[in-house]
Parts: sequence; C-alpha cells; structure tokens
Amino acid sequence: MNTLFSMSDAPPSRPRLPLPRLSAPAERTLAGAGITDLTQLDGMAEKDVLALHGLGPAQLGVLRHALTEAGLAFTDPIARPTPTGRNDNTALAASTVSPRDWINSLPAGRRVEDGLRLLALFDEVTGEKATMWGPSPSIVGYGHHHYVYDTGREGDTCRVGFSPRASAISLYGLLGIPGQNDFLDRLGPHKTGKGCLYVTRLSGIDEQALRDMVDTAWARGDAG
Repeated sequence: MNTLFSMSDAPPSRPRLPLPRLSAPAERTLAGAGITDLTQLDGMAEKDVLALHGLGPAQLGVLRHALTEAGLAFTDPIARPTPTGRNDNTALAASTVSPRDWINSLPAGRRVEDGLRLLALFDEVTGEKATMWGPSPSIVGYGHHHYVYDTGREGDTCRVGFSPRASAISLYGLLGIPGQNDFLDRLGPHKTGKGCLYVTRLSGIDEQALRDMVDTAWARGDAG
C-alpha cells in the first residue's frame, strides 16, 4: 500500500505526539496513509491531507486545532468559511430563565448542591453573570462565542458553562485549553466527549484543578 508518510521521514529527535480523537473513518484513513503520530502532519499541506478519502473538513479542523495546541502547523492553509453571523443551531440559544432558579428547581438534592457550588465557582472565576442556554434550557453558560466550522456551519454558544445532569455533571468549553492533559490528571475521575468534559460529582474531583481549568479557558477569550 502506498502511504502519504513514513515514520522514517520523521525527525528522529522529535518526541512523538498522539493524534487527537477522530471519527473512525478518519482514523482508518490516516492509518492507511501511514500517519499515526501528530508530528507527521507538521509542515504537510492541508490540501494533501484533505484529499485523503474519508477525511473531510470537520476532521481536518480537529487536526488543525491539535497541531496549533502542540505548536505545530500545516502549510498552505486552505481558505476557511467567512463568518456571516447566522446561527444554524437555533435550538442552542440564550434564555431569560434565572440560572439560580433553574438549579434550585432540579429534582435531586445532590444536583442542586453541586449546581449551586458550580454557579459560585464560575461566577467568581469569570466575573460574568450567568445565562441559561440550550433547549429547555439546561446549560448554565458564561460569555458568548460565535463559532464557524470548516464545513461552513456556524452558530452561537457560551464560552464556558456547566449542567448538573442526572447521570453526570457536564462541563463546557474546558477542553482544548493549554495544559489540558496536566489539568485532567489533577482533576481526578472524568470522561471526555466531543467538546465536553464529564464528572460524576464535585466531591469526587479536585475543585482547584477545575477552577484553574475554568480560569485558563476564560482567559483565552473567544478563541475556543
């Protein structure tokens, strides 16, 4: 099989970096092209990577972000969609519902307790007034971020936020920050999903690590 890249082409002194989490088709495509390490993509033309069958604009964006976080980059960047300001995800919008009232209305005492503690933590770190976001609504958010995907889809969301759900506490905007792996090691038991961090309850994690993550995510502004 012809490959786009061979590990023998990588600089021998450069430490290997794992690829970010990708879709299964994208992972198979890169593996088939001989790409198993993030450093192999450094200096590669974006158009050559996008030309690989099974790797579309969305997954290219994930790779671009991972390279940027590692201090690496593609060459010959492809023109990205120009923001229009529209919101393609109308189900995710800001609401006038009071975050504190919503938290106090939750059916389980543990969710109320954790929700009020998170409200105090996020309030203090961001210095911002919380706003409810999402369908129902169910996300306590801070700030505003307009995103534009490489696919052209765009919309509005909060910069950071949380939701004390029945199964776990969902934390938004805290992934992809500088020093992420070190923060997660300090945080304690958690799971990650697409753009979301999950913890079972606050008593099981290091709240100072969480506070530091919120502070770092908020400090990067609208870049997330």
